[in-house]
Amino acid sequence: MTTDRNHEMSSDEVRRQLREADAEHRSNMGEWRRSLDRALDSDATTDEKAALLGVPTRRSFMVGGVVLAGGALLAACGKKKNGQTPESGALPVKPSTTTTTAPGSPVTDKVLLQTAQSIEVLAIQTYQKALDSGLITDATVKQVATLFQSQHQEHADALSTYIRQTGGTVVTTPNEYLAKTVVDAEVAALSDQKSVLVLARDVENIAAQTYASAAGVFTTGALRQAGMTIGETEAKHITVLNLALGYTPVPLPLLPTGKAIDPKGYIS
Repeated sequence: MTTDRNHEMSSDEVRRQLREADAEHRSNMGEWRRSLDRALDSDATTDEKAALLGVPTRRSFMVGGVVLAGGALLAACGKKKNGQTPESGALPVKPSTTTTTAPGSPVTDKVLLQTAQSIEVLAIQTYQKALDSGLITDATVKQVATLFQSQHQEHADALSTYIRQTGGTVVTTPNEYLAKTVVDAEVAALSDQKSVLVLARDVENIAAQTYASAAGVFTTGALRQAGMTIGETEAKHITVLNLALGYTPVPLPLLPTGKAIDPKGYIS
């Protein structure tokens, strides 16, 4: 970003959005951890745990046909083309409880969680390569990269709890498929600050759209909430990076899922 007045104004907006992204991230992570704590609380009632995990309570069974049929209707009416969801920090409201069913299985949950963690690790390492490249010349952009990297680290750490809950192994290496098909080539081609921002936005798009896609597959309310919580933060990252690039902050009203990781890249 140069020193002319327009770019200074743009930097101010990027910094403002960055502060908002940090505040939203902290709020979301706090909400997520509280929900998880309640789900794991040995003193919680059976109904409270059932609500958090997205399975029917005793009350739900009494009206089970209505609850499940209503959930199916809402799911059908709420579907967007290509599984789209609202973009830029304006993802759907994260329900703390739900009795709707979801496709998938516990095995799929584990695979998606491990895959998500491998993408978080990839994002962490990609931002580090960007910071080490010497191509980031603007202090605000460096602040963006540093903050987003730290948030991806928090996401990766938080995912470990869920992965262990599903009997999976915590992932500490970057997603090899995405590294080979997307990131490595872009890192090798880095030439200036703009190319660094484009790389970061590409990684964030993959992450956000993967969470948006996974949220419709996870089998429990707690996992769906976790996916939407992290996905909301990733979508906010895209908004900030678009501003830093001088692009429209929210180019589409809906976040597509076409860039979600291909199943070929799932961790199994």
